[in-house]
Amino acid sequence: MIEPLTIEWGSFETATTVTGLARCLLDHWPGEGQSEAYVTALMVCDAVLTGSDEDNADDARAAFVEAAHEAGLTILPDDDLML
Repeated sequence: MIEPLTIEWGSFETATTVTGLARCLLDHWPGEGQSEAYVTALMVCDAVLTGSDEDNADDARAAFVEAAHEAGLTILPDDDLML
C-alpha cells in the first residue's frame, strides 16, 4: 500500500498500490511516455513489484509523482505543496 494519490486525466483516478501506479504508467500515460522521469518511475515500480531490496513503495510513489509533474498532470495531494 502507498499513501493514496489521485491523478487527473480528464477524470480522476486514485492509486493506492504500486500495482496501481504501474497500471497508470502503462495504460493511461499521456503522450509517448518516454521521458527520463517516466522511465525511472516504471523501473522503480517494477523493482518494487519484483521484490527489490533497494526500492520500496514510497520510492515508487515519489518517482510516479515526479513523472506526473514532468508530464503536466495534476496530482492530489500535491506533495510539492506539502513541503
